[in-house]
Amino acid sequence: MLKIRIIPVLTFNGLALVKTKLFGNPRMLGNPIQAARVFNSRNVDELVFTDITATVQNRKINLPFVREVINECFMPVTIGGGIRTLDDINDLLKIGADKVLVKSMAITNPQFIQDAATFYGNQCISVAVDAQWSEERQQYMVHNKLGLEEEVCAFARRVQNAGAGEIVLTSVDRDGTLSGFDTRLVGLVLDAVNIPVVAVGGAAGPEDFLKLFREVPIKAAGSSSMFYYTQYTSYDVKKLLNDEGFPARVIPNESGEGQR
Repeated sequence: MLKIRIIPVLTFNGLALVKTKLFGNPRMLGNPIQAARVFNSRNVDELVFTDITATVQNRKINLPFVREVINECFMPVTIGGGIRTLDDINDLLKIGADKVLVKSMAITNPQFIQDAATFYGNQCISVAVDAQWSEERQQYMVHNKLGLEEEVCAFARRVQNAGAGEIVLTSVDRDGTLSGFDTRLVGLVLDAVNIPVVAVGGAAGPEDFLKLFREVPIKAAGSSSMFYYTQYTSYDVKKLLNDEGFPARVIPNESGEGQR
């Protein structure tokens, strides 16, 4: 049986780790290399590392720095930020990324996802889908600063049809709030696509993950704030899930003091 994946999500501003709340007000948190080292020692299932300012600042991700982060990791790593060309993907895969996370190009140029999946294989092409509830439209819309107005499930289907191998789905309304996952959002997207989805946004502790996996048939979920602002580790989450009948990979030395 396929085991559930619990994934730390690290966001970076080109200089240091940062954590946003509702996708704004980034708070400095520390050194990504040290964080990767700690998460590696905890035997986490995967790691997502994204430079959230590269595209806005019209720059490429710092490859030498990212290489240092990857070198600390013996788990699969997904890297995102500033990806505009197939060469950008190639550069990240060459330094050890297992998958790349694309957002802006998936919005502005859907053909790019098809070209990337054709050239590199859809198993290494993930798309970031950031969702925000619209009171005006009474539906979830894709959050972006690129002028796109598209309902989230329609966008998710579009990137799946273009060849994306995975969706990293983040609830903007729950980002950094420690208020639990938006299970309604996750359920809608799962019904819309048949590729793997990673749910992110709102987790405060193991019980939030348990609620998510009880309510929707998802196989992967991530968090950032929980690993920084609480005492919980991925071991705590996966132990509870296993105890409740949801298979997760638990390694004894994964337990210990959480990343700060």
